[in-house]
Amino acid sequence: MQRISFCILLAVLTLSTGVAVNAQDFISGPATGSLDSKAILANPALIAFQRPQVSIGVKSHYAGFSEGSESGFNQGYFVASLPGIYGSRFGAGVHAQYFNSTLFTRSQLSGSVSARLLHRISLGFTASLYHLGYNRDNFTDDFDFNDPVFQNGYSRNAFNSAAGIYARPVSGLELAAGARNLNQPDISLSGDGVNEPLELFGAVSYSHDYFKGTVELVNGRYDLDTRVHMELFSTQGYYARTGTNMRFDRGYIEAQMHVYGGVSVNYHFELPFNDVISETYGSHMFSLVYEFNRVPPLPHRRTAEVTVPEIKRTRTAAELPSAVVLTSTTDHLEYKEVNLTRKVDKTTITDEDLGHLSAYDVGSLENRQDYYRMPYRGRRPDTAPLPASIEPELVITDHYRQTLNFIRDHIINRDNEMELVIEDGTQIRAAGLRNQFRNESGREVPISVTYRTDETDSIKYATPVNREMLGDQQVIVLTPETARIKPVKATNATAGEWIFRVYSGNGEVMAEISDASDLPEIIEWNWRLEDGSIIAPGLYTYDVHWLSESGTWQETRRRYLYVQKITRNITIDITKDIEKIQSDPDRIELILKNK
Repeated sequence: MQRISFCILLAVLTLSTGVAVNAQDFISGPATGSLDSKAILANPALIAFQRPQVSIGVKSHYAGFSEGSESGFNQGYFVASLPGIYGSRFGAGVHAQYFNSTLFTRSQLSGSVSARLLHRISLGFTASLYHLGYNRDNFTDDFDFNDPVFQNGYSRNAFNSAAGIYARPVSGLELAAGARNLNQPDISLSGDGVNEPLELFGAVSYSHDYFKGTVELVNGRYDLDTRVHMELFSTQGYYARTGTNMRFDRGYIEAQMHVYGGVSVNYHFELPFNDVISETYGSHMFSLVYEFNRVPPLPHRRTAEVTVPEIKRTRTAAELPSAVVLTSTTDHLEYKEVNLTRKVDKTTITDEDLGHLSAYDVGSLENRQDYYRMPYRGRRPDTAPLPASIEPELVITDHYRQTLNFIRDHIINRDNEMELVIEDGTQIRAAGLRNQFRNESGREVPISVTYRTDETDSIKYATPVNREMLGDQQVIVLTPETARIKPVKATNATAGEWIFRVYSGNGEVMAEISDASDLPEIIEWNWRLEDGSIIAPGLYTYDVHWLSESGTWQETRRRYLYVQKITRNITIDITKDIEKIQSDPDRIELILKNK
């Protein structure tokens, strides 16, 4: 009788917990969740498309709202995945899961491998050691421990396996399919042939900008189950997702937040809708995720503030016009100072590496009026159509891959575009990279071709670089190059001597030009003070004094002069370590060479 009662109790608990909240299902994410660290528990093919990471989480279910409510059961998982163990085509991972209740426990220790057959398709396989055991310490004192059901012990180990496929046929569309419990492991303690049923799954997702929708079908222990997920995500490690099954008997809300560096935290809440009327807390899961080799996000660009001086106009009493009036179209000086600094990472760059670079690669400010186009000349947009079906190179180094991932994240998370700068003859390689960036970011990448010109400095720009050539450079561009002031005589006034003066705001004379002659047609000033320095930014006034024929000094009305200084600091980092790029680049140009 005790044996029959125990079997009935076991069946009731198993059905009630399974139908209500799928409590006996191991933890997993959507089969197309490429940003979800625990999604490889559902589909091992995702490893090849995820970042290298480690994740750990715990889940607990509470049976009531009272303060004395206890956890009916708890779960946990651990995931470690490395997507690029051999080039960019193969990945591997290890993971473990456990389920613990008052009555029984389950656990699974697994290893997974994933391989990309094509650039957009991957296959994955999981092999697991499956364990099922009963908590005999919680059996009642009058239970018959010699029951034949437990003649072979209170636990059982079995082999389990799963396989999956994942594809991105076009940008924004994701497909997944596969099977779990491929070998249908025998979990019976008495050898009665009770097996875990074969579970088939399929999923389709579509994303646009930061939104993603997923429909997932699972056919297994609970017959056909259709699940719908809606997600708001960012590639920086944030996402918020909610979902339910089409029977609407359970739903969940999940959110992940990037904290710092490679660390993110995750919270998952699941509630059985058919138990809403009853007192229940549902289940809560907390997870911690760490991503290796995470590239720091690019800071937001700040627009330079330009201060425009405020000029207060005052009404003055009417007076007779001066005999000489000054006019000028150069009352606004734009003072540009450009500083070029080259930093060589001595830990990764050798003299041999520098020998493969030219002055085209490290920049130049020698062409003063054209510094903003440095370092290339003869560049024009490529008008010939590039092949649209070219795939990128399959065999690349880890450094190259990290660089491409950094540029991809830059394109996704910034509004400005990245440009491919190529030499004539590298169009095919450029087409492969262009297609890869477009497919992964959903944005077009413009390409321009550089042609060497016949200018005299073209030979210099082709010379190899050494450390002596990497000193700092500075160029100053004054627009206009000189101030041109024209004295206009209102009468036939003549002068025997004249003085041109520039005044600061407090009336101090900053610059002075004089000559013992009649007023010239044009007074030219090179913007420099007595000590040879360029006039500082600010608001000034200027006038002209002249000695009239009567022997008295006359002066013109003062005019305003506005000096604006713009400083541009250009830093070129020469390194092989992409993680050392911490600043906010104005522009990223990926340069392809013929050799």
